[in-house]
Amino acid sequence: MPLFADGLKKIRRNLVLLAAGQRPAYVRIGYFTAEQVNQINRERSKAGFVALNAVIVFQGKHLYESRIVSDGYSVEEVLEQIQSAFVQDAELNFQPPSSVMRNAVKRKDRRGFMVNDEVIFECTSRHPFAALFSVIPRGDGKRERKK
Repeated sequence: MPLFADGLKKIRRNLVLLAAGQRPAYVRIGYFTAEQVNQINRERSKAGFVALNAVIVFQGKHLYESRIVSDGYSVEEVLEQIQSAFVQDAELNFQPPSSVMRNAVKRKDRRGFMVNDEVIFECTSRHPFAALFSVIPRGDGKRERKK
């Protein structure tokens, strides 16, 4: 699933606006491949949901609050997580009302943890588009410490 050439720039801009207390607009940041959107729409159809468009949008409020404010990641770290999760061979899993895409290849994060980055798409409120809702670096030790 490719990000648009300016996708990371748009994500960064929205996160900076949120840090400044502003509410950014939804922006188009990328798209699902034809195979990915077909897979999502097959699963959505089975669950009684209507089909999605291939375009992915982003606003960032939840991601900002959960990863930057709560977890203490920097904007640059979040961008690395997103870029890692948006690989061509990422695993896609539909879990109504969301879809999760996971990079099966671990990467070493800035803190030395080996993580699998996942992006979560909210697939109902911005219909017909999927919205990039959050990113999770699985294996970063943060969720384990919170329990």
